[in-house]
Amino acid sequence: MKNKILTDLKLSELERGDYQTPQYFAHKVCQYVKEHLKCDPRIIIEPTCGLGNFIEASLDTFENIDRAYGIEIDGDYYSYLLNRFQGETVSIYNQNIFEFNFNEIKSSIDSQEEVLIIGNPPWVTNSELESLNLPDKNNFKSLSGFDALTGKSNFDISEYIIIKLVEQFRNKNATIAMLCKNTVIRNIVRDIDLINSKISNIEMIQFDAKEVFNISCDASLFILKISDVSQTICKVYDIDGNRDLIRSFGWNKEKDTFVSDLDEYNRNSLIDGVCAFEWRQGVKHDCSKVMQLSKKGEEYTNGLHQSVELEDEFVYPLLKSSDIKNTIIQNSRKYVIITQKRVGEDTTILQNTAPKIWEYLVENANYLDNRKSSIYKKSPRFSIFGIGDYSFEPYKVCISGFYKEPKFSLAYRDDLKPIMLDDTCYF
Repeated sequence: MKNKILTDLKLSELERGDYQTPQYFAHKVCQYVKEHLKCDPRIIIEPTCGLGNFIEASLDTFENIDRAYGIEIDGDYYSYLLNRFQGETVSIYNQNIFEFNFNEIKSSIDSQEEVLIIGNPPWVTNSELESLNLPDKNNFKSLSGFDALTGKSNFDISEYIIIKLVEQFRNKNATIAMLCKNTVIRNIVRDIDLINSKISNIEMIQFDAKEVFNISCDASLFILKISDVSQTICKVYDIDGNRDLIRSFGWNKEKDTFVSDLDEYNRNSLIDGVCAFEWRQGVKHDCSKVMQLSKKGEEYTNGLHQSVELEDEFVYPLLKSSDIKNTIIQNSRKYVIITQKRVGEDTTILQNTAPKIWEYLVENANYLDNRKSSIYKKSPRFSIFGIGDYSFEPYKVCISGFYKEPKFSLAYRDDLKPIMLDDTCYF
């Protein structure tokens, strides 16, 4: 049974973001929690427990465990778990974590009993998880309408699970220790005030995900204590270190600012102020095959390898993130069709002002009319976003949103025709 499960793991990883924790590392995590948090749990809970490696590691590490619970949706895993923990004080539930009712478990826990919720939830976002194993698609971060529509409502499944566990066990003496991406930890610490519970003793214990899981990703052990008072600071350590503090990140309450290194920020906070310039994101069109063009001589070619003849007045040079390398940029390898000068502008005027472009857009309407983002649904046909007066300024200082090392570039043309940027850039 175990061999079959391990053979199927590659498919599982793709479908569910399922990266099983090696047994040695599950033991290492438990040992860290025991030694450095002085944790002595009576109850262990492993949600999305997979092969149950954290349950076994917990039983081996902590001396006073009275009972353990595992929750797992996969039927093969469930059958394996029943055999693996036969005769032990372990209860396994074959259920979806998003629909699981924790009341049975919670009712058996005394408010003073120490609970350790430990595990490794899926490392995948809700938009990537193409299956029925999804939480209800409610706006659980209470985002504004536009933010919810334009992608900020996309979230990591592990983030949803951790927040759910915090809220479920808010009246218990519970510690949560979860492996997850660093972005998940950052998001939870940043949005603490949106969580319907209090958390404290927040730590991010870094480890090498490439070594442990053979994936290139910044990940850590996320530890927090469910509490009566919320903290807004997370301390960062290394799992192989001697509890030497690397940095702390979180909210600077005085300036109401979320920062990545509080000590460094506090040393330099005097220079933090309001920028004289407003940074803008580039053009968003979500249809590069139609809207983005190459140019050779006077002839444009689209992403469908079609040669097209268009009015130059509505076709602009375009820079993408990969183009922002030099300090001064005066040429572009791509061009973009700009259908509006401001968001929401009537596009039907193109029928008269740019009939060739209008005919081209209509011929490719099957691509443009089927763009997935909801922002296009109630907008004029062939709309774009990230467009305004600022887009048509002849000089722009721009930066890519993709690179860790910032590179600021000045973009302009000698003929002063505005250079546009795509939505991976800011200017």
